[in-house]
Amino acid sequence: MLLLFGAKGPIIKPATEFFTPIIVSVPFLALCMMGNNIIRAEGKAKFAMVAMIIPAFVNIILDIIFIKVMGLGMFGAALATSISYFMCFLFVLWFFVYKSELRLKARHFKLNLPIIKEITELSFVTFSRQGVVSILAIILNHTLYSYGGEHSIAVYGIISRMLMFALFPILGITQGFIPIAGYNHGAQNYERVKESIKISIKYAALLATLIFVFILYYATPIVSVFTTDPKVIAETPDALRWVFAASPIIAIQLIGAAYFQAAGNAKKALLLTLSKQGFFLIPLVLLLPNFIGIFGVWIAFPIADVLSTLLTGYFLRREMNTKLIKTADGLF
Repeated sequence: MLLLFGAKGPIIKPATEFFTPIIVSVPFLALCMMGNNIIRAEGKAKFAMVAMIIPAFVNIILDIIFIKVMGLGMFGAALATSISYFMCFLFVLWFFVYKSELRLKARHFKLNLPIIKEITELSFVTFSRQGVVSILAIILNHTLYSYGGEHSIAVYGIISRMLMFALFPILGITQGFIPIAGYNHGAQNYERVKESIKISIKYAALLATLIFVFILYYATPIVSVFTTDPKVIAETPDALRWVFAASPIIAIQLIGAAYFQAAGNAKKALLLTLSKQGFFLIPLVLLLPNFIGIFGVWIAFPIADVLSTLLTGYFLRREMNTKLIKTADGLF
């Protein structure tokens, strides 16, 4: 599996050390993610926030203990992450036993085919997105190794961490938007749906712009936190700036795709969710490096962001000016 995902040369050994503990903890991670969504759907946002904060803090503390104090290296980093998933699972389990409005009983676990069908259709969007992300990771790792060597993979490792952490606030707004839009859409309160779309895009775009400006000016100090390798430090800041170049406009793409998922339009939600990675980014990563080398990988990200945003904006504008036109003016 590691070879398939692009682990080559000296990368194989630390990758293997990290992979073994992580794969054991995946069931707990899955239950945490599912439980967190249910907690949010109950309207208990504070508990959902705590469920996300617990693994972050536990991971940080155990990283210090296992890596700095005990010297366990890559295995220690993976062990810290695995334990943090388990601690989050314990909190989610506690919530459902003592705080949840849902009182689960044995009869609730009986299979209900109509519900299974609905869950499968809507969750297939997320499943497909994660599948495409995995395919993208394979292609990126092999391309990066071919054009830039193992240190380019390290560069993208830092960038991928920054993408995850820096975009957390925008993804948080997106996740908070889904139940609000879904509830009001189901109640045919289209004015409230439009209002939630406007507010979500406005504040997500503002946050994304602030994040981009911060990265634009502080890229080098940010990279220095992750590594001391001079080659990686030299290459990463410019690559980081290019990858985040179109981040101020991604709110339209994220909120737009989330709206169609909340409205129960699984096909359109799937199309828009896969648009960036599947329809644009993967082809660009395969094509551009043939002409401009490793720079083609970094420039592929903002180009894919712009194209997917234009596509999502088109569908969202048409939706708001037709189906949601009953009670309010269009967004654009």
